[in-house]
Amino acid sequence: ENCEYNFVLLNFYESGHVKIGAHKDDEPTLDQTVDIATLSFGACRDMIFSEKGCKSVRPALEAGSLLLMHDQKEWTRAIPPQPCVKEPRISLSFRRVWSSLQQSLDEMERDYSIPPCKRLRRE
Repeated sequence: ENCEYNFVLLNFYESGHVKIGAHKDDEPTLDQTVDIATLSFGACRDMIFSEKGCKSVRPALEAGSLLLMHDQKEWTRAIPPQPCVKEPRISLSFRRVWSSLQQSLDEMERDYSIPPCKRLRRE
């Protein structure tokens, strides 16, 4: 399935001492219908995925790997410290985000069945 991303987040990990705590990407501006795509460069690092009541999974994100993530409101993820890793890592996370105006219009359309051609827009 094709999707268009309109935002990229760059993360730089100087070494295995740098970590990201457990979190969910559940911001209201994030389009939850589009997977987050993460491309990894540099050192191999683990990522921990956890879902409430389920066993965690811990894939290794190798250089050149592409990870597609969905169900952002259900799963938490983290990059744990790995002090034995001395090399840096960069990740690019591609996302689709809504502008506040676009999100409001789309919510109105969904909630009130307003066809797009009936929307009034101010320039």
